[in-house]
Amino acid sequence: MRALNKKFGDKYSYLKLFEVVYDKRSQVCTFTFLYPHTISDMESEDRKEIENFVKEYFSLNGDVRVKFKKSFLDEKLIRHEVKNFFEEKHKSLLPYFKEENLSSTFEGLDVKITLELNKDLFAMIDKEDMIKEMVIFLSKRFIANFDISFVKNEEVLPDEVVIEEDMLPSVKRTMRYEVNIEADLIGSGIAPKPEYIKDIQKPKSAVILAGVISGFTQKTFVRKKGKKAGEEGIYYTFTLNDGDKIECIYFCGKTNLKKMESLTDGHMIVCVGDVNTGISGKLTYYIKKIALASPKIVVSAIEEQTFEKPKKRKWVASVEPIVTQSQSNLFENKVVYNDNIMTHTFVVFDIETTGLDPETCEITEIGAVKIENGVIKERFSSFVKPTVPIPMEVQLLTHITDEMVKDAPSIENVIADFYDWTRGCVLSGYNVIGFDMKFIKKAGQKYNYRFDNDVVDTMIVVRTSGLRCSNYKLGTVVSALGLTLEGAHRAYNDAHATAQVLLALSKI
Repeated sequence: MRALNKKFGDKYSYLKLFEVVYDKRSQVCTFTFLYPHTISDMESEDRKEIENFVKEYFSLNGDVRVKFKKSFLDEKLIRHEVKNFFEEKHKSLLPYFKEENLSSTFEGLDVKITLELNKDLFAMIDKEDMIKEMVIFLSKRFIANFDISFVKNEEVLPDEVVIEEDMLPSVKRTMRYEVNIEADLIGSGIAPKPEYIKDIQKPKSAVILAGVISGFTQKTFVRKKGKKAGEEGIYYTFTLNDGDKIECIYFCGKTNLKKMESLTDGHMIVCVGDVNTGISGKLTYYIKKIALASPKIVVSAIEEQTFEKPKKRKWVASVEPIVTQSQSNLFENKVVYNDNIMTHTFVVFDIETTGLDPETCEITEIGAVKIENGVIKERFSSFVKPTVPIPMEVQLLTHITDEMVKDAPSIENVIADFYDWTRGCVLSGYNVIGFDMKFIKKAGQKYNYRFDNDVVDTMIVVRTSGLRCSNYKLGTVVSALGLTLEGAHRAYNDAHATAQVLLALSKI
């Protein structure tokens, strides 16, 4: 255009080169120029003059054709090209673009565009850079002076997120690990072999991921299209962490609200969904199915060699049978439990510690009961002497003092007893995955005892049972089930109460 204007003294400064297309087969090169809608039409002499200049200037082999296209300005065309902008430049944001949320005004060649954005998108994008990018994009397609502004609208949200085929990565070998699926929450049939979050580098469909939830938040939006237009919808956002993190979104139907309300920070889940570039510009996991999960230890042959078989020794923990005090009644209905309880031996346990961190804190008490065929048969109980004093705030909570544990056996001996007593059993407890198992495994590893038992977290069983209670603390749940908990925050008492909860929720 610079050469054209220099040749003809800005006579054609109103023109804009729209596109150049070369057809290799026919060897025809077509130049298309835009001229503004304020000009009625291009004179034939002007057309010929420009065509001759192009042929002479470029000296191309083959035929050269020149076309002229009027740059019409109307709202429909502007909306179409803004949509193309997101399609070509920011495909991940396309679901958030709604044509009805774009307005434009025209005054000669001056065009003012206002685009409403979702509040999250409005806060995350670099608005100045995007406006500049959009102006350049539109200026190549129209002859106009564009003034673009973004405004925040909390109601703008996508109804659904679509992963385009050309965004999917090529097939390659996927590294996976294994988890235990405790209970289906949303949907079913999730394979218990998720990928590692760190390996998700591109958009990808049908991804299985697992991890611990944090930042669990419920949000609302108003549907803009379809039969449910105008209705309020709910979606959840949270972070999934398996050592690496990914942002997650789940758009929740009314039938699944109660199930989603059972989730909270600290739960481990396994999911199926699509990974796409989110509104923040980062990869985001759009979830379709969710199941509650727990870690599964996979022992390699090399690792097995590092763990010796426990030697015979004198037990230090107290192990006693539990005899039912109530008298049998021939007219009572016999309690029937599900197959999970009846076909496995469960050890329901609880621990008390000097603090919350398994890396720096120590166990001060282990209490447990053993369930066989739906009956609580044995109890296990022992104080543990820590190598450091028990903090005063912990003593006030657990009522375990330094005096009470000064003559207790060491963790080396107690963990050996607990290991022998739990072989072949399913381990259970209240929030056992998030707390107790970490201490037990840490202590076991130190003295070559590998606790690779299956684990059922009773708190997860409670949350997925539909039990209505104000919160999910053990005492609240026990009360809601009409049970009793005496001497809370002592290991055996909490373990026995948790066992009762597990049995109550396993009745058929």
